[in-house]
Amino acid sequence: MEAEKKQNKLIDDLIQDLSSKDPKILTSALKRVRSKGNEKVIPSLFNIIESNPESKLVDEAKSIILELKSTASIPYLLEVLENHNNSEIRELVLSSFWQTGFNAHQHIDKFVTAATKGSYMEAFEAYTVIDNLEGPFEEESIMEAQLVLKTYFSANNDEDEKFAILKNIAKQLANYELTIQ
Repeated sequence: MEAEKKQNKLIDDLIQDLSSKDPKILTSALKRVRSKGNEKVIPSLFNIIESNPESKLVDEAKSIILELKSTASIPYLLEVLENHNNSEIRELVLSSFWQTGFNAHQHIDKFVTAATKGSYMEAFEAYTVIDNLEGPFEEESIMEAQLVLKTYFSANNDEDEKFAILKNIAKQLANYELTIQ
């Protein structure tokens, strides 16, 4: 119990340092994130990226996000993916799922939604994630994803720049659907 309190205090201090405006404190905090941080610091990393454009701190924060190891990070990343307005941030989240190798197959519908609502690059990153997912797939999430695509295709035509990517996602979903038992 005492060790857990100590860990929580350490994370709280780290999050506080990650919200500092002082570049030295931020640099130190980012170094500590690599050895002492956990998934709770993820929102702070995205805040650094947004509030410090054109900074080496941004590169370090992005690097940490792309190197996440714990699957406990998945809910935090999905929260950003679903609720963030910045296309570059959502693209970074999708890229992190691919680079970390997290198999978030039960969230396939969230990746499809990101592909349909986002930019061309978001659709491309989402396709990469979806293409690399491993089952077992759940019928409900596949059906939900197919419904999202059906809605997109009924409202858009093949002149949309991401139409071809979304067609490929639809084919991949059909393949995954065949594996459902």
